[in-house]
Amino acid sequence: MPTFRSLLPAATILAILGPPAAPCQEPANGSGGDQAAVRTPSLDDDILPLLKRRCVKCHGPAKQEGGLRLSTSPLLARGGESGPIVVPGDVTSSLLWQRIDDDEMPPDDPLPPAEKELLRRWIAGGANGLPEASPADDLARHWAFERLVRPSLPAVIDETRVQTTVDRFTIARLEAAGLALNSQADRRTLIRRVAYDVTGLPPTPAEIQRFVDDTSPDAYAQMVDRYLASPHYGQRWGKHWLDAAGYADSNGYFSADTDRPLAYRYRDYVVRSINADKPFDRFVVEQLAGDELSRFAPGNDASAETISLLEATHYLRNGQDGTGESDGNPDEVRIDRYFVLESTMQIVASSLLGLTLQCAKCHDHKFEAITQRDYYQLQSVFYPALNVEDWTKPNDRHLHASLPGELRHWEQQRDEIERDLQTARETLAAWRRDNPLPRLLLFHDDFQQNGPPLADQWSNTAPTDDAPGGVPPVMVEAAMAPSAQRRDEALAIVES
Repeated sequence: MPTFRSLLPAATILAILGPPAAPCQEPANGSGGDQAAVRTPSLDDDILPLLKRRCVKCHGPAKQEGGLRLSTSPLLARGGESGPIVVPGDVTSSLLWQRIDDDEMPPDDPLPPAEKELLRRWIAGGANGLPEASPADDLARHWAFERLVRPSLPAVIDETRVQTTVDRFTIARLEAAGLALNSQADRRTLIRRVAYDVTGLPPTPAEIQRFVDDTSPDAYAQMVDRYLASPHYGQRWGKHWLDAAGYADSNGYFSADTDRPLAYRYRDYVVRSINADKPFDRFVVEQLAGDELSRFAPGNDASAETISLLEATHYLRNGQDGTGESDGNPDEVRIDRYFVLESTMQIVASSLLGLTLQCAKCHDHKFEAITQRDYYQLQSVFYPALNVEDWTKPNDRHLHASLPGELRHWEQQRDEIERDLQTARETLAAWRRDNPLPRLLLFHDDFQQNGPPLADQWSNTAPTDDAPGGVPPVMVEAAMAPSAQRRDEALAIVES
């Protein structure tokens, strides 16, 4: 099973940004344009786009005259009710060419000579790229379900620039377009390209100088290995998986975009896995079933590996989830819960299966490779964990797992902090008792009955106001209520 470094484009970096090589030689005839004109057409670049422009209207997902679909290469190879329509290397025996050459297809707008010639040369050249015809069902031949195959190496005119097998594909495409590789890059440029591609960061001056001064034959390979060993490698390339897996630090459900305080632990798990060059199949299994692999029983101590497996299953928590704030009627709450279940399915399908899973929720759809029945069979896999009838809100969907002694250590730290806080509170209280704040008497009135008139020190109009307060106004020392009066050496407010 490939590891991350074999799946990520490190090999491409080595090929395209490889150490200095001899400048590209011009083709023997000196004309890149002539070379491109006589190249063998490509199925993916030339033929399928041509068929989609001209033929899919009648022979595509929506309509299949004669049982023929020309929208994908497996369907093109299979043919229609009359059998295979392309015989590689035999133009006259190919039913597709016969119909097009006789202007029967397309019936209302026959192909111009240039497009006919393109198709003829593709068939005559062996129908490059056409897979073997298979009677298998359309779904079984969907591109997302095809096994990876090692393609044959393309021939190139300029062999002097080939250093890896990847170079052959790059150079072949360039030569087909009448182009060639640029001249060699200097070492300062090379290390900057590698540093940015692998770690996302520029090289330091010391790293640049080390590479410039290294005259060993494998200086470039060693430099690349150093960056692959950097912790920033996992950070740089981990973000691509995190994007595919729908990672976010919040729940992202319309206005219910609340925090996911522990989501960062899944992010760190992904970074660690890439830096450890973990086999991809193991990486996938841990995210889908890490809790089952860990066999963790709540309440027990956990190993570092167990905790990592539990963190991995946050992959299934990445879907949008607003159920923590659902406060509508029962139907709305139910819809919100199903949305979480469906988001999880979409993330798994798009990141692992190369499929969209949206239209099939309501009906079979021509552009989705599974049926509505398949959709709900897949949903049944995830339903036990996201049971809409037995729901756990996101803030309650967590598990306590700690290393041996770790919880006790945290509790001891907590107790020590609480003791220190209590001591500090007592010390502050004692200091305040011994050091009272200075007091300044701003106003005094003992409301003696034989004292000065109350109106000398009291007013019913507040500062900056232009009228007495209250409705009706409270009068000072008035006989009628409401009024403020001096009674029993205190201020009395008479309401009525």
